[in-house]
Amino acid sequence: MSGMKRLLSLLVCGLAGGSALASAPPAYPERLSLITTRIEQAADAFLAKMQAPTPQPTVRDLSAGALALLELGHSPTNAEKLLRRLFSLQDMDPQSPGYGTVPWQEGHPEIKDANAIEFTLLPVGLILLRHDQTLSENLKTNALPHVRAGLAAIRGHKVRLTYSNVYLMRMANLLLLGQAIGDPNAVAEGEAAFDTWLGFTRTNGLSEYNSPTYTPIQIDCLTLAHDFTTNSSLRARLKAALDFCWADLAANYFAGRQTLTAPSSRDYSFLFSDESVNYTYYLAGLRPTPPGRVLMSDEVRLWTVARQHGYQPPPEILALAALPERVVRSRFGALSGQDRYVFLTSDFAIGSAGACYGPQDKPVCVELTSTNRLPVISFVADPFDAPFGRVRLTDRSGHRKPWHVRPLPVTVQEKGFLLALFDLAPGLKGREWTNLASNVILPVQADRLWLDGHPVAPTRPFELSAGPDSIVAVREGKAAVAARLFAADACAGRAPIWQVKYDGNAQGAGRLVVYHYRGSDRLLTESSVRAGLLLVAERCETDSDFAAFVDRTRQIRTRPRMEDGVWRVLAKHGSIELEAALDLKQKKIAARRVNGKDWQPEVFSVNGRNWAVETLGKAPPIPKE
Repeated sequence: MSGMKRLLSLLVCGLAGGSALASAPPAYPERLSLITTRIEQAADAFLAKMQAPTPQPTVRDLSAGALALLELGHSPTNAEKLLRRLFSLQDMDPQSPGYGTVPWQEGHPEIKDANAIEFTLLPVGLILLRHDQTLSENLKTNALPHVRAGLAAIRGHKVRLTYSNVYLMRMANLLLLGQAIGDPNAVAEGEAAFDTWLGFTRTNGLSEYNSPTYTPIQIDCLTLAHDFTTNSSLRARLKAALDFCWADLAANYFAGRQTLTAPSSRDYSFLFSDESVNYTYYLAGLRPTPPGRVLMSDEVRLWTVARQHGYQPPPEILALAALPERVVRSRFGALSGQDRYVFLTSDFAIGSAGACYGPQDKPVCVELTSTNRLPVISFVADPFDAPFGRVRLTDRSGHRKPWHVRPLPVTVQEKGFLLALFDLAPGLKGREWTNLASNVILPVQADRLWLDGHPVAPTRPFELSAGPDSIVAVREGKAAVAARLFAADACAGRAPIWQVKYDGNAQGAGRLVVYHYRGSDRLLTESSVRAGLLLVAERCETDSDFAAFVDRTRQIRTRPRMEDGVWRVLAKHGSIELEAALDLKQKKIAARRVNGKDWQPEVFSVNGRNWAVETLGKAPPIPKE
């Protein structure tokens, strides 16, 4: 049996019985052909847009559009026009501090994104390596000083190691562009950058983890480096890194939603998930349904990588996505709490991260198998009374992005039982706010929605009173989830207010919320603002199972205490006792225990199998927390 046939057999047999993967996906040529049609449409639309008097393209779309036209076999005329326009926007003054850089978007100087050079030059490297014989001599001659200037800009761009997608894109650019123009120093710098990342990842895992937007960039950059390097030793190390990354990607695939499950380091969709990663899953044969549209530059990159027919994840690694039940444990950094735990079944996925990554992360999340597009169940600390990601702030690069408060968390989880404590104070940033709330996003259009044992009808907007003992339960298909915000501090002398509410939005997103503060603009100066959350997810096949589940979860009691600034909570459900503790003075995790046993992070394991060692080899031992 071939590798692909064996994989499809595993997927079909392992997830039969109502799973989204119960039917085999279309053959690889058909999948690639569908994306090719989309690329043709996107390229035509982009060329039409460029005929406008002031098209103002993002600069990376110029190089991506040129690459698409050449990959499609079009005459190089239009591709070369796009490249010349790109070069005309580049800073070519050797005395300028921005020598070699390009703007993020033509006509928008307010966007000052240093990553523009990495995104823009990645397609240029592919063009020079794959289409050298197609380009005119004039274009190639003109391109050379611009590539050298771009390499100077890349060398001058200091990217932190934990900024995984841009760090690996910088590495790939050094390798590909250096190889394309015969710059051995650039190639050596790219190899050294990769080895630095590999050494860090072997011990500390993937920093920018489970991001539906940025995980595909990491995979693609490693794949391009692997496919084009002429160094066999480097190729072997890149293959090991790709095996590791693909094992993580496959293990965290949730068939019930046909996408990458959370927790996530970065996801610009607070309610759902970005589509980029779904291209990766679709082209690998894991996702049977074609993905939605994404940015043209991302679509072109994903498609071009697939066309290389270079690195392919082994069937044994892809088959991790078919395990009917799995616990995935992994690290995403060297610091205490930088680890994640995910429990996936055919009916639900529930996961948690022990530290926050940034203002678009999902540190705690539950997803339910459904044929409907339901919002995820997740925790969002929010200062706008709008936790669904519709409020956007301008970041330091000039981009408008959704934003939430970045709290200090401690999470502890055993399969479907999760305890999370948060201190919201570190995320307040000394700004004035009219609101501060802890929210649990709820899919109100699920099969069942109950509050304290009573059904709630989501046919119109509602606002219901709740409290620290209130349990909100959701059932969809054969899964049920219960959520309780059992503790909350007040701010500015106000009493905390618990509610379950739905504003009638089309996405069907409601929430269990506790307001720490509501009022006029005010600087919140509390040294700590606590919020405590319990989540339970279980299989529930019938209404009677669901009623029994609600009764069981209402019996869970928490045992909180404060000792010298340490907030400690124990919670027991059945035979599982979870303990979490936050040091509110020192702003750090004080304890995480399951049934009295201290939490031990793992670099990357699936159902106890150490995939980090199997793919990357042994690393130095991780110090105990």
